[in-house]
Amino acid sequence: MEKRILDADTNVCCFSRKLLANSGGLNIVRRINDSGVDVKFLDGTRDIWCRDYMPIQITEDTYIGYEYTPDYLDTQYNLTYQTNPARINRTLELDVKQTGIILDGGNVVKTSKGIIMVDKVFNENCHIPKEKLINRLEKYFGCEIIFLPWDKEEKYGHADGIVREISDGHVLMTNYHQYDRTYADKFIKILSSHFDVDVLDYNVKSRCRYNWCYINFLRIGNKVFIPQLTWEDYSDPKDAACSPEANHFKGKGKWSHSRIEEDNLALTQFRTLMPECEIIPVSCPQIVEDGGALNCISWNIKR
Repeated sequence: MEKRILDADTNVCCFSRKLLANSGGLNIVRRINDSGVDVKFLDGTRDIWCRDYMPIQITEDTYIGYEYTPDYLDTQYNLTYQTNPARINRTLELDVKQTGIILDGGNVVKTSKGIIMVDKVFNENCHIPKEKLINRLEKYFGCEIIFLPWDKEEKYGHADGIVREISDGHVLMTNYHQYDRTYADKFIKILSSHFDVDVLDYNVKSRCRYNWCYINFLRIGNKVFIPQLTWEDYSDPKDAACSPEANHFKGKGKWSHSRIEEDNLALTQFRTLMPECEIIPVSCPQIVEDGGALNCISWNIKR
């Protein structure tokens, strides 16, 4: 059987071209590109959150598609920004197997032991009997699906905001216990039956409300890009005159150079838990304030 592609196998990072004109995106792209990653851009997108609508790579030549009609796109405003992935797939000449299942890529966390998914997928596909839906998901993805309960306080229901695999059979969970201990305990109980589990934790006097973001890291091969809430500008001063985008985002919003305590604590934990990887901090507070982080705005594949 052909090897399943995990984040550690990927070598290309794609972003929506719209990112260059949104939420400090040029700063993020520059940081990742300067770290030696092959960066490409997707045309024809309507928003920056390309993880949610782009197909999921299973093997080098196999991509799984789905119906990107999640319930959080329930207003005319949101529907205006709904991307049609089929148009992008055609431009990229991808061979995509369509499942007909309502899903979004932020709720698909690939691991060496299967795919982790929040069971919100059952609500969105209530027209399909539960067992039939599970069978279809396992058939298309070619592995076991590990379901976590949906915390309805979190409308997106994305698994990539809860847990990620950091090495074979070893997952890292976000600091959910500092928000909701009951759900955190449920997640750990389920995950522990499949993986070794570590949990991010931040012992700080004044907690930042966005410190959930670090689990939404981006991994390309052995490079792991960790979101940072402290604003830092990666632009070359020589570019300022010719780069209106760089000027537009410099110091934008309420974010400043004041250090967010959790940034360094997160980096220390990742460097301890993933010693074989290069851990690279990436400033992205504006993206986080909009509800996502580095995994949400990227689509990493092996080409």
